Amino acid sequence: MKKIFLIGFVLFFFFVFAACEEPADDNNNEINVEGEFRENIFVRVQGGTFLMGSPDVEGRHNERPQRSVTVSSFYMSRFPITQREWREVMGTNRSTFRGDNLPVETISWIEAARFANALSIREGRTPVYTITGFNNVTRNLTANGYRLPTEAEWEFAARGGIECNQNFTYSGSNIRSEVAWYFGNRQRAGTHGVGRLKPNALGLYDMSGNVQEWVNDWYGAYAAGSQTNPNGPGDAGGRSRVLRGGSWASSEDNIRVAARDNIYPIFLGGSIGFRLVRP
Repeated sequence: MKKIFLIGFVLFFFFVFAACEEPADDNNNEINVEGEFRENIFVRVQGGTFLMGSPDVEGRHNERPQRSVTVSSFYMSRFPITQREWREVMGTNRSTFRGDNLPVETISWIEAARFANALSIREGRTPVYTITGFNNVTRNLTANGYRLPTEAEWEFAARGGIECNQNFTYSGSNIRSEVAWYFGNRQRAGTHGVGRLKPNALGLYDMSGNVQEWVNDWYGAYAAGSQTNPNGPGDAGGRSRVLRGGSWASSEDNIRVAARDNIYPIFLGGSIGFRLVRP
């Protein structure tokens, strides 16, 4: 707990003050500048079974045990949610680094859940989250509304789903600068426009680097043995929420598809955003 608190404090101070082949895409040759808006369509991810986590000889202890996980089909947003999308739904924007085509950030987990509910209502879908009080949330994962991906869904999609039979270190490549904005290649301290680097086999962008992404799960140790549609410790079981993907401020180790991070769900930072899924 002391370690989590210290990391959170340092990050808060710093951020506030400071085929697998590429899929066919009509915009692959388009130069995407920081302020240019690109439609954040939802990409269908065909369900399947994969090895989640890292083998015993690789990765960190919290990425083990590696085990077989099956996930059902779902749709996932092509990019992290952008500031334009956030403002259109919520009417505000307090991101640290401003631009319509930049990922929204400085968003807590609970605010990401509120956005998912608001978007669901706007489109006539049933909200997934019931939010009472400051930070009391229950989830109805059978609802047809938008939500954050489970940790298993996120990793399955980042690895390329069933479209990819190669075990890339990063989402879509073993060459990190092809697919990820991180500490080693960032053009400035801050977020970068979505979709400027290569996508993975599913056509998903920025799943490594740019912004860390909130996922649905409370943080906890991986269970041993095969699982189907795991969703973490459950609504009552945790102190911190899982973050995935690494960010513009991360080292190459933290942008790996298997890498896991966690922090308190009320945390705000200029390197943390999210993307959504729906059934």
